[in-house]
Amino acid sequence: MPGDSLISVGDAQERLQEVRPALGRERVPVASALGRTLAEPLSTPIPLPPFDRAAMDGYAVRAADVAAGAVLPVAGRTLAGDSPGRLAPGRAWRVFTGAPIPANADSVVEQEAVRGGAGGVVFGRPVPVGRNIMRQGHERLAGATVAAVGDRLTVAHLGLLASAGIDDMLVWARPRVAVVEVGSELAPAGAALGPGHIYGVHRVWIPAAVAEWGGQVVSVVHVPDDRADIGRAVDNALGVADLVLTTGGVSVGDADFLPDVLAELATPLFWRVAMHPGRAVAAARRRDRLIVALSGNPGAAYLSAMVLVAPWWAYVHGGRLVGRQSVEPLIGGFPRPTREPRYLSVRRVPGGVAADLPTGADVLTSYLHADGLAIVPAGAPVVPSGTAVSYWETPGVGGMSPRWMAAPV
Repeated sequence: MPGDSLISVGDAQERLQEVRPALGRERVPVASALGRTLAEPLSTPIPLPPFDRAAMDGYAVRAADVAAGAVLPVAGRTLAGDSPGRLAPGRAWRVFTGAPIPANADSVVEQEAVRGGAGGVVFGRPVPVGRNIMRQGHERLAGATVAAVGDRLTVAHLGLLASAGIDDMLVWARPRVAVVEVGSELAPAGAALGPGHIYGVHRVWIPAAVAEWGGQVVSVVHVPDDRADIGRAVDNALGVADLVLTTGGVSVGDADFLPDVLAELATPLFWRVAMHPGRAVAAARRRDRLIVALSGNPGAAYLSAMVLVAPWWAYVHGGRLVGRQSVEPLIGGFPRPTREPRYLSVRRVPGGVAADLPTGADVLTSYLHADGLAIVPAGAPVVPSGTAVSYWETPGVGGMSPRWMAAPV
């Protein structure tokens, strides 16, 4: 395959971003928009909240009327959903959580802070202006942006959109994904295993990841380690999908046909990335359609998908992945020298992070229990305990669903 020298993770991410399928747009109701990516900017037509509201059950007053021991007659009562009243000087007004504040009132005293008296309610102490009032527009002013193009809509987004009275919106259409699992040794779950066979996992976790990311799987096929079969499967997948993900057959063995197949069917972008695990990965394009060939080892394939494919997925939606990066001490160190940059699944522990999870290109367990990834630079010797390493709370690792937001302009 042309261009078969190792490239950096950053260069691989940039080359993937040369390919951007033309996603359509569709209008969906707010109740069905969870996990979709916004294709139009949304602003609130009203202030949030739309009027001054009581933050708790109590008595609306003018702060100037309240002193320690003051007794104020109760002039009225307002429930949530009622029209606001008007408070006269020297009076109190009974209000309940969410009710509009009466005109002229500037504070709400919680009911626990007063007691009943012969002439009204008795206040134990003075109150400041603004106490227990949710001011009109304190969350968003009318016309303020609620969500931007490229934001992946979360539960919080949907609540905010609903509070603004927005009932539908334009989102990007779901990218179409085809999965080609390669390997003569792979059997489907539930089948009896023959000699030298293992169960195929990629046909399960990749469609699950696509669904979690908001895409649609249009085909999943398994093919043996046969060059002609692999070529037909990839060619067919390119005919129906925006993204084709293959697994297996991408290294340098006698039965690793994917690099040559990609070179025949598409324009290569890269083959082999400077990362461990996950070095065996290739990518190519056919016009605006992308093929990413992942390792047959589940752990390596999973890591490559999270480090390379997930950022591309956010990019084609107009967003960028949200993930915290920092420098942390590696508690316990790491006992082996490093050739390519090593991506360690680590847990947060007192004082830093620890690489005490199972390792190996075939291991998925570490991605289930990790809090993030620590990156040991290329050429590093044995890493002593306490050495500072780059740490990335990676979307998709440790049960975190990838999330993205509008890319900065």
